[in-house]
Amino acid sequence: MMCQQCGAPMLLNRERDYYFCQYCGAYHFPQQTEEGVRILGEDPKRIQCPLCQIAFNLVTLDNHYRGYQCPNCQGMLFNRGTFLRTIETRRARATTPPDPPTRYHEEELHRRVNCPKCSRRMENHLYLGPGNIVIDTCGDCNLIWLDYGELEKVINAPGKDRGPKKFKPADFPWDKPSEYSEKKDTKNRGNLEIDLLDLLDDLFS
Repeated sequence: MMCQQCGAPMLLNRERDYYFCQYCGAYHFPQQTEEGVRILGEDPKRIQCPLCQIAFNLVTLDNHYRGYQCPNCQGMLFNRGTFLRTIETRRARATTPPDPPTRYHEEELHRRVNCPKCSRRMENHLYLGPGNIVIDTCGDCNLIWLDYGELEKVINAPGKDRGPKKFKPADFPWDKPSEYSEKKDTKNRGNLEIDLLDLLDDLFS
């Protein structure tokens, strides 16, 4: 990225997701999209989209999860662990009604997609989690490729893990009579009945 003030190349601080110009001291802070994606510009390593053969953009999701996005087809590349944590977090905080289930596209099971990192053919298979989508994975590089819209399909699919957890009020032990207190009450009632019988016996004897 070029500095808007002096035109010099800016350095990306990947840990904090901003650009800094060493020449004039200017900063640039990329903004998030409505989908929670912060686009940080072209990947310096120039890893390419497996479909469009153009360099990925570096992206950060929800200020935390890092990945790559194609500026053309909007497909996304994730580390497997990052993908799973992103899905878990976004499904847990979802507040809108889930989308109705849809069928996967049969032709996606037969297409060939090469890993952007090692260039070997990725395995394409049905994702076993929610969403009913076909994903492409590279076991050697631990990467997952998602076509545009597939991430949202997984996040918005129905399931018990989607939405805030509903906790029931705890049953506190002092809210329930204990076995000891029940026995004590029974004993007290028994003693009272005996005392009343003795009193009546004294009155009528």
